[in-house]
Amino acid sequence: MNLDGRSTGRRKAAGLYVWVALVVIGICIFVGANLLWDSLFGTSISGSIVAEGSEVGSWVFAPNICESGFRRSFYGVRMFSSHDSHLAFVYVEDPTRGRSIEVKVPEKDEGYRFFERDCETLVASVQTGAVINDVRSIGGTINLSCRAQGGSVRGSLKFENCH
Repeated sequence: MNLDGRSTGRRKAAGLYVWVALVVIGICIFVGANLLWDSLFGTSISGSIVAEGSEVGSWVFAPNICESGFRRSFYGVRMFSSHDSHLAFVYVEDPTRGRSIEVKVPEKDEGYRFFERDCETLVASVQTGAVINDVRSIGGTINLSCRAQGGSVRGSLKFENCH
């Protein structure tokens, strides 16, 4: 009887199973590392801003993109929407001028700024996080209700890992 042929076939099959197992394990490690990275450093934004008035227009802004103010040398956050490039929101904590928000008004070249004195409510809790590519990430919450001669904005935003 020739047993060598069967044992060689079994070894080849076992070698194939080992390679398949290694590929599956590698894929699991890759997917798991990506999920861990996203949970630790992934950006998330919830909430919206509503504007009304002659100078600011009437619109609702639900951002899904954020950027740390550290990219532009200020303590705060910038937010944008991938669905509407005409809208933007900036929150700044300036040691000399105080807190302010600026909204990019649709169909106008300039934004409209509300200072803390223009707001019934401007409550923000902003914290810095990890440094990613030499930029400190930022997260927190902003609740606001601001009114000035040209209009009003109100809303609430929560954001994490903006970098």
